Amino acid sequence: MKKLSIVALFALILISTAFANKTANPDFSGMENFNKTFPQATGVVFKVTEKYTEVSFTWHNLKLQAFYDLEGNQIGTSRQIAVVDMPLTYLLSIKKEFPGYEPTEAIEFDHTDSGLSYYVTVVAPQKAYVLEVSANGAISVFKKMKN
Repeated sequence: MKKLSIVALFALILISTAFANKTANPDFSGMENFNKTFPQATGVVFKVTEKYTEVSFTWHNLKLQAFYDLEGNQIGTSRQIAVVDMPLTYLLSIKKEFPGYEPTEAIEFDHTDSGLSYYVTVVAPQKAYVLEVSANGAISVFKKMKN
């Protein structure tokens, strides 16, 4: 009886591992790059589109997203951060260029080619925007939103 339950447990582990690998290991050409860059990633979820692949995961207690082009090259990585963790000069520039707007959310995006930028949601009573703050500090409207 003991041998039967050990065999059943082993079979169950084998089956669940096979299913886990199918869902966590999609067919995209950046898989090898992802595994090399983030070897201890957990909670990995892939979203493959026609133009890129987005990988959401946890790495060293950070919730991150990595983006890959169709050839498997990394486009960049992003993470949500607290607005107060943005560089002070960027926050002051946003306040100056968008008076009356309050920054509510921020995403840090590290683009492989152009470096670090931020996407910041700013809200006023009648309008809201997502702003892009580039690596050189230039601010542009990335998206207009309804409030």
